[in-house]
Amino acid sequence: MSSGDIILVIISGLGTVHGLFLAIFLWNYQKGSRLSNQLLSLLLLILAFRIGKSVFLEFTDDLAVELIFIGLATMLAIGPLFYLFAKSCSLRGFSLNRKHLIHFLPALLGVLFGFWLNKELSQTLPKVLFVVIFLGYYLQFLVYLTISLLFIRKQQQAGLASNTSAFLKLLVYSLFAIWIVYFFNLIDEIVPYILGPILYSLVVYVVSFIVIRKGYLEEIHKAKYSTTAVSQEKSTQLFDELLVLMEKEKLFKNPEINLKSLSKSLNVTPQVLSMTINQKTGKNFNAFVNHYRIEEAAHLLTDERFKSYTISSIAYEVGFNSISSFNTNFKSQLGKTPAAYLKQQ
Repeated sequence: MSSGDIILVIISGLGTVHGLFLAIFLWNYQKGSRLSNQLLSLLLLILAFRIGKSVFLEFTDDLAVELIFIGLATMLAIGPLFYLFAKSCSLRGFSLNRKHLIHFLPALLGVLFGFWLNKELSQTLPKVLFVVIFLGYYLQFLVYLTISLLFIRKQQQAGLASNTSAFLKLLVYSLFAIWIVYFFNLIDEIVPYILGPILYSLVVYVVSFIVIRKGYLEEIHKAKYSTTAVSQEKSTQLFDELLVLMEKEKLFKNPEINLKSLSKSLNVTPQVLSMTINQKTGKNFNAFVNHYRIEEAAHLLTDERFKSYTISSIAYEVGFNSISSFNTNFKSQLGKTPAAYLKQQ
């Protein structure tokens, strides 16, 4: 190994080790949001394993095929972890539940495939299968990063604190940069493979420095809507007016209702309304409205006057314009499907 290779190993290796120590620190960090800290810790652990595999692959000729594909499969967990991390930083009251496990099913299948694969199988299986696998892994990563970025921008427009949105954007752009390096190396080795671990090392050190300097971790959840000032009295008054619209006028039955139109009805900005809902209920706007829709649907399912209605008809009656969304929200809120609920009644 040349002296240049040794320097590259040291640079990329130090970043991996630093990422591991940072992950351990975050897992036990008590300030800010514990869930956010632990999700970020898991993200760093997965990245460290993925990058560590890349370092060994670059400078080792006999790395086991199983380890190569297990390391590659961990990429399928990076996108979901960051997406859930972004949600935990942006939404008060956010918590993990069983439905979130579906995000990690592809990663589990990928790891199982890695354990199953061996050198002999890798030489006999059609090459097109591996092309599809590689492209699928990278495409899934890109899709999650894109969804996460759109979510962050949406939350920023709704009044997310500037420090939190800046921190999330810093992370997502860093992950985009790492994805670009690996993807272009995959296409035609346009970018040297070792550049991935080196870039990761730089990202880890730069992010660590900025996070410590700016105090981002402590700021998460402290002032989600720090750019929108509103008194407690005004917030309570606004929420009371909102309850009238929801409970008496049943405005939630309008399938076209959204934050902008409702805030206009209440003569406030979308940021103020979003902040008020979040502070009073711990829910975002959609979850708040859907809560009323599901309550109404449960009532109609047991109302004799609606006995002739199908479940789909009731879903549309209470304001949903998607049956799948209705079923998902119903089961999430009441613990059973609409059909099971109706049968029980």
